[in-house]
Amino acid sequence: MPAFSPDYLVHLAAIATLVCYMFRDQIKLRIFAAIGDSLLSAYYYFAFADPLWNPLVWSIANVAINVTMIAILLREHRMSLLTDNEMTLFRCLETLNPGQFRKLLKLATWHEGEEPARLTEEGAMLDKLYYVLDGKVTIGKQGRVMERDPRLFIGEIAFLRDKAASATVTTAEKSLYVSWDQAELRTLLKKNDDLKNAMQALLSADMADKVAAA
Repeated sequence: MPAFSPDYLVHLAAIATLVCYMFRDQIKLRIFAAIGDSLLSAYYYFAFADPLWNPLVWSIANVAINVTMIAILLREHRMSLLTDNEMTLFRCLETLNPGQFRKLLKLATWHEGEEPARLTEEGAMLDKLYYVLDGKVTIGKQGRVMERDPRLFIGEIAFLRDKAASATVTTAEKSLYVSWDQAELRTLLKKNDDLKNAMQALLSADMADKVAAA
């Protein structure tokens, strides 16, 4: 059986490059393009007494570009699988990257209300953190009542300080909101420092907006 010759690499690279042009799918196209350039890189390195560094460097650069683009395309593909409501929530939680958001989404429970729902009771302990996507909320605190537009957290102070709710919050008749179990969420954040920092930034900004609107 004849020994494998480095010259075969250039033929395999050419085949991979030809195959890549058969795909309309950008991910598959770039995968085979990266394979072709990887084989060419190996050819430039092994087929000569002294590696051909100039073409080798450019082939490696092409591999790096294609691998980077594959990662970007895969991320965009994963995000395209989100529902409209999930995508809206992702855009609201702007400090989270797609990977962090998906971890948070796994723990989320969605609620679509057709009548008012009391989310928190002033002075009562909470086991949930809420984010209201649609429908106004009524906030009652120390005898004062105010109405707030959606796209805000509910129970964030209780969550951050592990204390009772500071206000009574009720949703509108029609509402869409998400809840997270506090214990599960704390466990997740303990394991993910970057996600913890991103969530703390979100909650701090939310509290600052509420203070400014009060």
